[in-house]
Amino acid sequence: MWKDPIVQDVRKAGEELAKQANYDLHIFFQNLRTNEKKQDYRIISRMPDNSRQYDSN
Repeated sequence: MWKDPIVQDVRKAGEELAKQANYDLHIFFQNLRTNEKKQDYRIISRMPDNSRQYDSN
């Protein structure tokens, strides 16, 4: 069976994060939120593209 290297990397990263949190979901997500606050980037939400609305007639 073929294994996707990207999927393997994502699973490995998730396993490492879970291990750091001692497999406790509360600690896991607390760590994620803490790390998000340390990042130096803005999160931008796209507005819906209304130009693609179709006329129902």
